[in-house]
Amino acid sequence: MYKNIESGPGRIFLSQIKTPQVGLHNVDEKELSKVSQSLNDLKYNLALPIVSLSDEEDKFFLMTGLPIYELAIKSGLEQIWVFLIAHKKHEVEKLIEQFALQSKLNEQVIDSEDIKNFVEFLNNPESLLTKIRGIGEKYAKKIESKRPYKSAEDIQKQLGPKQSLNWLTAYKEWKNQS
Repeated sequence: MYKNIESGPGRIFLSQIKTPQVGLHNVDEKELSKVSQSLNDLKYNLALPIVSLSDEEDKFFLMTGLPIYELAIKSGLEQIWVFLIAHKKHEVEKLIEQFALQSKLNEQVIDSEDIKNFVEFLNNPESLLTKIRGIGEKYAKKIESKRPYKSAEDIQKQLGPKQSLNWLTAYKEWKNQS
């Protein structure tokens, strides 16, 4: 059983995946709709659910990513990309904590062009600042009152490092959707 199976990414058929009897997931309906549309457009998933070995040959137990699995079925996909950990379910459950910790470090990369565009956006009196997630009317007025900004460091100094980084990330997401 399971000869020469190694841990790592790969594609498997949805019919090879065993799911839990009860599916609990706390995902925003708007996010689910966006992921569903993405699966319909791309025909593959970008986030990799984790699967483990099961007691049945050529079957794998879904450990993470139930919403992705369910949306893949609804989108008519036959296969999805997964990350297989070639151990039994009870052993993999111990590794899920490491997955959660490392996932936090797998954020989108912000490069110098993103920062330059963000500074220009904040400095532009025509920019609709409230289009950026996390910037309400109150923060928009504060941002406007401290213009012009010379750099990302200047923004952090004037508006706070954590808040401005969150806005920069939200700005990049917003630009990618526009």
